[in-house]
Amino acid sequence: MCDEEIEDELHIFFRCAVARDSWSAAGLSSVLHNATYQQTNAMDRIFAICSNESSDTVGRVAMLLWCIWHNRNDKLWNDNVQMPRQIGRHAFDAWNDWYSVHKLQSNNMSGTTEADLVRWEKPTLDWVKCNVDVALVSGSGRTSMGLCFRDNSGHFMAGMTQWQQTVVSSVEGEAWALLSAMEEARYRGLDRVQFESDSKILIEVIHMKRRGNSEFLSIVHDILSLMSSFINFEVKFVRRQANLVAHTLARAANSWASFHRFENIPFYIERLVFNEMQ
Repeated sequence: MCDEEIEDELHIFFRCAVARDSWSAAGLSSVLHNATYQQTNAMDRIFAICSNESSDTVGRVAMLLWCIWHNRNDKLWNDNVQMPRQIGRHAFDAWNDWYSVHKLQSNNMSGTTEADLVRWEKPTLDWVKCNVDVALVSGSGRTSMGLCFRDNSGHFMAGMTQWQQTVVSSVEGEAWALLSAMEEARYRGLDRVQFESDSKILIEVIHMKRRGNSEFLSIVHDILSLMSSFINFEVKFVRRQANLVAHTLARAANSWASFHRFENIPFYIERLVFNEMQ
């Protein structure tokens, strides 16, 4: 991918500039640079990660390695190359999708239905719920987001979509979307809001109040600052299946100007919202 060094397994997956940037885009740079995982061959390094990290992190690493290898083969056979941010984003999304399906299947085998397992829930009385998601539409070169406010009966209150002509890392995009949702809530005068995102990494970082100089942590800092001013802003992680309205809005954001507010419910999420009100 870089034509700079001898290509062995360690270089392909860990040392190449494209690989390193892909780890960062997938939100796994802390694993890549962990002093515990600096073994001299790729196999030992991978087994060290498997021995020390959680099953979720190991799964995300495995998916990233697969995406890096797939990108290499795509260049070799099809002369098609993805940017590191695209590789990282693909790994992140593919792992989330795989995990959700795998979890649903394992629970279904134990007698739990999909509807029982993952379902959007109405907010408590006097609260508003805001679901938010980000999307990267393949080939568009854009990062888009969507959000939806609903009351404690599940009725649609307002929505918003936005896109920017750049591809950011997955965690940066999720943080940008959540910050935009909070700013929109402030604009609308809403002060008791439960925000839901399907980015587990983002929600964990917010709850830990992580600080740092990266672009991602800079956005998290802005989120925490807003939450300190609005003490009834809450954030929660939900599975993709409980975030379908925001996900659908984010995927359709390119249909409008880069910033678009909805005061009436868009027709293509109408059935989703109605089903979740039941």
